[in-house]
Amino acid sequence: MDKKISFSIDEDVYEKFLLATNISKDTEEQAIEMCMRWYIAKTFERASHEYNPKTTLKSASGSDDYYGKAIGRIPTWALKPEQYNHKIIKAYFTAVDIAGTATINMMEQLCSDRNHQELYVPTFKNNYSQMKIDGAKSHGKVFEDDGENVWIWSEVKDTLEKYKLSFYSKEDKYE
Repeated sequence: MDKKISFSIDEDVYEKFLLATNISKDTEEQAIEMCMRWYIAKTFERASHEYNPKTTLKSASGSDDYYGKAIGRIPTWALKPEQYNHKIIKAYFTAVDIAGTATINMMEQLCSDRNHQELYVPTFKNNYSQMKIDGAKSHGKVFEDDGENVWIWSEVKDTLEKYKLSFYSKEDKYE
């Protein structure tokens, strides 16, 4: 369900925002939603740095702490190439292979190409954002980004590198 919102913003900021949406070809709504998702991810990221245990623990109340949740899921995703998480990780490694670095836009473009079903994720934005947070209902944190550039979260990097060939190899060249 969509939520209609309205707010006031500095006129100069809005003019620059319109120029940016013209360049990106995103609608105002798409751009604002991306900004909100970025803000949410950054806020959760800052909160996770304040509370940063190195292992998954049970709290005194018995509720689960989901820190590092993806570490246990990566081996399963590696074996299931039809899953969106697998495809998004594959898109990350593909982008790095093509450009030397991954960006959100490049990963989204790779995942929106119906001619490449091995990467096609019709709900990329939602699934990618779920792979940036650890929580009860998230997929498990795999990625971090700065709103543009994407990198593997340091806590899962070793595990993901261990299974990299299950997600991507040089023979998987994107054409």
